[in-house]
Order: sequence, then C-alpha cells, then structure tokens
Amino acid sequence: MPWNEVVMETRDLGYAYAPGRFAIRHLSLELHRGEILGLLGRNGAGKTTTVRLLTTLLPPTEGTAIVLGQDIRTGGRALRSRLGVVLQSESLDFVTVERNLTLYAFLWGTPREVAKTRAEEMIELFELEPARKRKPWALSGGERRRFQVARELMHDMEILFLDEPTVGLDAISRRRILGYLRRRAQGGLSIVFTTHILHEADMLCDRIAVVHKGSLLAIDTAEELKHQHGGAREVSIVFSRPLAPDLRGQLVADLEGEGAVLLSREEGTENAATQVSFRAERAEELLPRVSHWAQSHSLDIGRMAIEEATLEGAFLGMIGETGNEQRDEPEEGSSITGALTRASGGGLP
Repeated sequence: MPWNEVVMETRDLGYAYAPGRFAIRHLSLELHRGEILGLLGRNGAGKTTTVRLLTTLLPPTEGTAIVLGQDIRTGGRALRSRLGVVLQSESLDFVTVERNLTLYAFLWGTPREVAKTRAEEMIELFELEPARKRKPWALSGGERRRFQVARELMHDMEILFLDEPTVGLDAISRRRILGYLRRRAQGGLSIVFTTHILHEADMLCDRIAVVHKGSLLAIDTAEELKHQHGGAREVSIVFSRPLAPDLRGQLVADLEGEGAVLLSREEGTENAATQVSFRAERAEELLPRVSHWAQSHSLDIGRMAIEEATLEGAFLGMIGETGNEQRDEPEEGSSITGALTRASGGGLP
C-alpha cells in the first residue's frame, strides 16, 4: 500500500456564505493514505465548513479540492460512496439501533452477512448492547453520539471525516474509539478529525492543521507545533548549596538578559539548597547554558526541571489567549443547513 499516496489535496479552497463573508478561505493542505489529520480551531473558525466542502455537501466558491482523484465539484455520489462522514448535526431514523446499523450497511452495498458481523462488532466496541433494541431518538446524548460514529463505520470507505466525534462521551468511551480509529488508520484508512479536546489531537493525529477565522495558520506534527509555538515555559533549577550574592546576581542578570522572567529565588541557609525559577520563550536553549555556567563556577545542580510543552500552549500562542472572535461560520440551522439537506438528499450517501 502506498502510504505516501496523496488522497486529498486542496489549493486556495474557500467558501463564502454571503458576498465578502468567508467561512473558510485560501485553504491549502494535503492528506495522505493512512494519515490522521486533525483540524483545530475555535467555534466558528471554519472546521465544520471545511468538512462539508471536502465531502461534497457544500460547493466551494473559490479554489480547488481533489479527493481520491476527483474534483469535489463534479465527484457527486460516486465520490461520496468512497467517503464516510460524521457531522455534529444529527440524522436519526425510527428503527432500532441494531436494525439501523445493518440497514445503513445494506444501503452502501455491504453484503448481508458482513453487515451482521460488523453490526455486532460496532455494538460491542461502542458499548451499545443496552440500546440494541431501542430507537435512536430514545438514546441518551452519549449513546446517540456513539451510535452516529458506529453507524458510519458500518461501510467500507477510503477517507473518514469526523466532526467532533467524541462530544458528550466519557473518558473511557473516548479512549476506546480513538484506539479503534488508530487501528483503522494503520490499515490504510485516512481520517480528518476535528476536535476541541486538544489532548485527543495530540494523542491521535499524525499532523494537525490550526484554523483561525477561516484561515490556515499552521500545519505540522503536534511535537513541531509545540516546539515552534509553545510560548514561555517555566524552568526550576535547584543548586545543591546556597549561591554567593555576586554569583546569584550574575545568574539573574544573565537570565534576564536572555529574556527570562524571574519567578522566585529561594535562598537557603548554610549547606541548604537554593532554587531559582523563571519563565522563558526558549527554555530548552537556556538549560545547557545554565548547566555550563554552574560547572564553570564549581556549582552542583541538584535538580533541573522544565514544564512540559503542551498543544494547548501552542494553540493559544498561535490564536491569542484573549479577545472575542467574530463568528464567520453560520450556526447550525442556518440557510446552509438547508442547502446541505437539499444537496445530499438528507445526508451521505
């Protein structure tokens, strides 16, 4: 299987729901075979619109997107048959959960016996046994969400689009589902995954695209995003004995000269340790320099710790931590939702 195969490519993709009002614009990215690509952004950033564009539920107003070798403007049902999509909006039927799963598989051409076996697998995986004979509208919020994801996984697909699939799920259910998605990706399924739960993206995604106010800010691995955009981090250094005033002053001056902000300087008594804590943008670069400084002054460092970089810190560093965001993406239930229903005949396929 060609794991480096590009299965989706967008170039300057955009959608305007009113003249000059863009939900997404100039979106350029690629998705590879077996890759899990995360889409991160605040509410209204354009994530859901992006999923709808790439699954042919909305026509783009500018740019291009080639999905599985087909243009999303002309791919139609033939392209949709190769995709899976779970949106935040619900589309529930009035037969039991068990029957719903098998019917959905039949609609996609899955053989009857395969559908029955797969339904049992999904019921077990998504912990739907107590709900097997209930109608979807009678399920709890968490059960409905698990059912939606399970139903979409009843048929074979090449790309799966998941828009906030773990909303309303408990930690155990989330972990089970994410583990299953990782196994499916290892088998060659490509996944586009939007979430507000940043540690999910950090744990699951091979690469992460950060979208803000309809624009792509960055796309890279979680580790690289944390390295590039993690911002200031806290460092704590404990010396094995008190520092003389002149040495302490020299260290503080050197750190502040490198842009560090001193947080504390705990002076120990005789034969006691001294701790120095500070925050710095380039914390990792300062640690070797502090170690070298200590060695040059015959000082022993008892402990040196640095705050772990987080995806949340990188995300906030890219979009800014304060201020209200202008929502450029229509709310659910707007005229776009009606257009989706008309374009898709009520959903995929």
